[in-house]
Amino acid sequence: MKRLARKLFRLLPDAAYLRLLYMWSHRRPLRLRRPRTFNEKLQWYKLHYRDPLMVTLSDKLAVRGYLEARGHGRLLNEMYGVYDRPEDIDFDSLPERFVLKATHGSNMNIICRDRSKLDREKSIAMMRGWLATDFFYSGRQWCYQGIRPRLICEKYLENEEFGELLDYKFYCFGGKPEILWVCSGRYGAGGVKYNAYDMNWRRIRIFKGKPGCDLDILRPANFPAMVATARELCGAFPFIRVDLYAIGGKLIFGEFTFYPDSGLIPFTPDGYNAYFGDLLVLPQAQAGAGTAERKGP
Repeated sequence: MKRLARKLFRLLPDAAYLRLLYMWSHRRPLRLRRPRTFNEKLQWYKLHYRDPLMVTLSDKLAVRGYLEARGHGRLLNEMYGVYDRPEDIDFDSLPERFVLKATHGSNMNIICRDRSKLDREKSIAMMRGWLATDFFYSGRQWCYQGIRPRLICEKYLENEEFGELLDYKFYCFGGKPEILWVCSGRYGAGGVKYNAYDMNWRRIRIFKGKPGCDLDILRPANFPAMVATARELCGAFPFIRVDLYAIGGKLIFGEFTFYPDSGLIPFTPDGYNAYFGDLLVLPQAQAGAGTAERKGP
């Protein structure tokens, strides 16, 4: 029954599908003609904003070539291999710790901290599932259409002082970083921990969904360099999220994201949904429908 339901939903036009998904997630109707909040505008963004560069930046492999060609190769994490099939991976040749990820979607990661304990059969089956998934359909996230599904293996990263990896996620609006989410624990047993800050490292008391667990962290010494790097990378998109890591003082690029959480996770307090919505200025000529051609970084 669930499989049949998924097939039927897949046949729905994008706008109709997003209206249903939004109502299910937020318990309120989706305003697409005059979107006001951040999460509403992200749905409009999926449907109407079309810049081919967004596809390149969303491809976990293609974005590496893009950054190298523009002089940002120093920000890239070390890569061990690219694979069309999980069966092509020679696990024995990999380091003891590594990360496997799919190139064509989000939340498709295997974090290996000890190669000897990795369940290879389970991992291969999981990656087969990734490669068979068209990530576009789950949230009608336009920028994932047309990305060739592949697998990449990268160096395992960790902030030793925390025993896990801190993820610095910059919300950038119209070429300007405005809000930073510092996240950790996404793949650990303790659950997600995150804080929000402005660009002066002032704490903002906001959460995604229900209030989460605070992250005990001081302002990094290279925070100004982080902000400058996010500003340099984000370009002139109405909205883009730039993810960075800071390992031993060195900045490392994580990924670009155009639709965080697919715009389906509410904010607590809810008023920040409107606040971020004011920051996300959609093209005036496209306020109700249509497409926009606007260059990014």
